[in-house]
Amino acid sequence: MRQSRRSRFGDLIRAAGPSDGRRFLADLWTARGWETTVERRLVVARRGDRTERLAVVSRSRFSLSPSIPAEATVVVALGDPARTRRAAPDDARVLSVDDLYELVRYGLPGGRGDDLVADHFGVRLADLPGDGGVGSRGADGVGGAVVAPLSRSLASLPVAPLVFVALLLAAVVVTAGPAGVPGFGPALGGQQSPALTPTATTTTEPTPTPEPLSVAPGVTTAGVENATRLAAAHRRAASNRSYRWTLGYRESIAGDETGREVEVVLVEAPNVYVSEVERTGRLRAFPRPTASEDAYADGTTRYARRPAEPDGVAARVLDSDVRDGPGRQASRAARYVDWYLSTDETTVTRIERATTAAAEAGPGRARYRIEGRGTDFPRSRGYQVEAVVEEDGFVRSMRVTYETRDGLGVEVWFAYDAVGETTVTRPAWLDRADGSTGGRTVVPATASGSLRDGEQFRDRK
Repeated sequence: MRQSRRSRFGDLIRAAGPSDGRRFLADLWTARGWETTVERRLVVARRGDRTERLAVVSRSRFSLSPSIPAEATVVVALGDPARTRRAAPDDARVLSVDDLYELVRYGLPGGRGDDLVADHFGVRLADLPGDGGVGSRGADGVGGAVVAPLSRSLASLPVAPLVFVALLLAAVVVTAGPAGVPGFGPALGGQQSPALTPTATTTTEPTPTPEPLSVAPGVTTAGVENATRLAAAHRRAASNRSYRWTLGYRESIAGDETGREVEVVLVEAPNVYVSEVERTGRLRAFPRPTASEDAYADGTTRYARRPAEPDGVAARVLDSDVRDGPGRQASRAARYVDWYLSTDETTVTRIERATTAAAEAGPGRARYRIEGRGTDFPRSRGYQVEAVVEEDGFVRSMRVTYETRDGLGVEVWFAYDAVGETTVTRPAWLDRADGSTGGRTVVPATASGSLRDGEQFRDRK
């Protein structure tokens, strides 16, 4: 007998390592509209002026009391919830595995929870038997028929009258005439009902509507079905290649540009990159999707160019969770894909090979143009988005335009090039005049960083 969805989900989340569990929670809260970062043993989620700190507590056979960070406000108990409750901070909420399952299955729109589980654990819960169906409790009766219990009102009636009513109904059905009206057959003194002569009728078969075809993860020929799934595919694709990523942000009033930022990121490996930002004019919104500082990472340490620091540089050692992850830049881009392509209406068209965008994809790799409009994020007017996506989910480029309610025109764009051909060199600003390396070291760095990378700008719009 196959496991039910609830049982299988419990096994998956309990078998995941601590870092995998935190990443799953971070993506789950992100899908619920929060901004998340992973900071050592906690997932920090922010939305507006609210902040939650989530901890995952594994089952332990060797400790009488689970270890829970004192600052945790939400604790996910993979073991005994009552035992975790006793060890948790007084004002913390404790979620059991069943609570987490309910949140994944019913707390997210449009099957996003199922896609989230598939992205992290490789199992689609929708493919497993339902919790209340045959797969979880077996078949009752011959032929696998599931016999539902009587309702409370019927269960309270005497059994004998119910049996009599059932027999009477059976007799009526047996003696019913061809038209379904009860009658007496010839054996009981009645007359044989005349047979009905069927009349030929001409019916027009309706033209079947073709099913939408999948062209990329989360994208079909009908439009973007699941932006979160597409974002996860983009994160995986971007973490497995080198590239140059150009990200821009522009503000205007009445069509006249008032300021812009352009960030160019060279990525050789997930945690080997250099980022430089150029600004012109005056910008009103903050934080923004572009970074607010130049940065360099060599695979073990991340350096940020900060003139306010004593040496002009701040350095952070990357912990093991960060080094083994998809990388800061791939995660940033995935957030933007999820946010900006979660639109009310989208259309998808294949880009013909003759176009420049399709030619850059290389032989055998199809590309599709996504056009969308209308969204409740950012709170805006005239929202439009256009993106080019490859069949593996890699979003080659995207451009978004909208106007805020106070009349500020905003344009955000990004594009990838030099894919598979990019290398990174140590920037000159990292070296002092005497040749030594500047910067203070702080341990550890988080996977998503802080507002300095523009990753939490969503609530400002």
